[in-house]
Amino acid sequence: MKKMFGVILVLMLSVSLFAGCGSNKSAKDDTPATNDTSNNADTDNADKDTDKDQDQDADKQSNEKVTLVVWEQMEPALQEAFDEVEVEFEAAYPNIDIERTHYETEELRTNFLNSSVAGGGPDIVYGPGDNVGPFITADVIIPITDVVTQDFISKIDESALDFTKVSGKYYAVPDIFGNNITLLYNKDMVDTAPQTWDELVEVASENRDADNGLYGLLYNEREPYWFIGFFNGFGGDVLDSEYNPTLNTEPMIKALQFVRDIREENGLGIEGMDYGAADSAFLEETAAMIFNGAWSWTSYIDAGVNLGVAPMPTLPNGERVTFYNATKGYSISKEVDLNDQARVEAIRAFLDFFVGDPENDAKFALANSQAPTNLESRELDIITSDPLQVAEQETLIYTKPMPIVPEMRGIWDAIRPELEAVLYEGKDPEQAAADMQETAIDNISKIRSNSYE
Repeated sequence: MKKMFGVILVLMLSVSLFAGCGSNKSAKDDTPATNDTSNNADTDNADKDTDKDQDQDADKQSNEKVTLVVWEQMEPALQEAFDEVEVEFEAAYPNIDIERTHYETEELRTNFLNSSVAGGGPDIVYGPGDNVGPFITADVIIPITDVVTQDFISKIDESALDFTKVSGKYYAVPDIFGNNITLLYNKDMVDTAPQTWDELVEVASENRDADNGLYGLLYNEREPYWFIGFFNGFGGDVLDSEYNPTLNTEPMIKALQFVRDIREENGLGIEGMDYGAADSAFLEETAAMIFNGAWSWTSYIDAGVNLGVAPMPTLPNGERVTFYNATKGYSISKEVDLNDQARVEAIRAFLDFFVGDPENDAKFALANSQAPTNLESRELDIITSDPLQVAEQETLIYTKPMPIVPEMRGIWDAIRPELEAVLYEGKDPEQAAADMQETAIDNISKIRSNSYE
């Protein structure tokens, strides 16, 4: 009954925020989740005896036939890479079959939560790192250290692992790290990426000819996930240490005024510009610059765009526009019987092959223009010589982790209407920030009392 209540609550709160669709999602368990980068009990106080037992188990892989059920939310290129690695895996482990089923983001979350109520579903679920919170709230996944060894954990970038940390435990094995928005420019139209906002305005103005459908800059101005980069850049944080909203602040007022001025004062873009408008114009080479995520880069190259990727420019305060970063990875269902040694060994072998093997993790990273999480993968020639991988790692350092607590749903829902009111209705940014804060307080109060819709 407890699990069913948790699932119902999570279904009410969940909202996707990962990848190219620009949607939002958030979550947490009874104890607030954090992106704390300190070492935790999983890393520092692991049970060495358990590790030893697990290593021995891995060495004597069972001959019992096992079918691992994997549900995933992967882009087409990632699915192709998965299938390629799967063939190699099943050749190496003939006693293990993989049964993969693809779902879109919201469909994956909903189906996994619903199937878990009935004690079914997959052994492994792959998707955005911010699924971790809602899955823990619903009590449907287990800490990865119930299965994998500390030797395996040590292969993975700690900052990527920290994105999946809740109450001191890791709940996913991330295989790619990034999902950050960057400045993209057409090298046939822009010689050198602007470093400051003033430079960006100058370059964009030189490439603007609205009468002929040419634009210097377009971006998804009405989406909070894009707006948040300006707010962060002006020094804002959406939540305090107790996960209460901090929106009625000087950084919010400055950010709201700044994004309105992009069109009204700088004369850039078009009213109502959104993801589709920016994406289409860049593909058609009628926009010189856009802000978009790493997930989109290969589509532009495939379309023949002479793509340039650069860090976001600095704002007037000297700080860069700072977008969020995130991970994707594998979580283990709570329905996995940890006493089923053959299945546990199979899951361990799967994760070690797909993520623990540097060359395989590199394949997934290259397929999605995201940084690999396997530390050895980052040293491989296929990574260090790939221009998009270099660009991803150069831009990733100017981002910050996205909070994965359920209060974020209340934050996104509070920002959106006030952002649109400032952009399209002339609302005063100071009043918008104050109203946004009040709405966020009310939203979060309802979230915490399980009455938010």
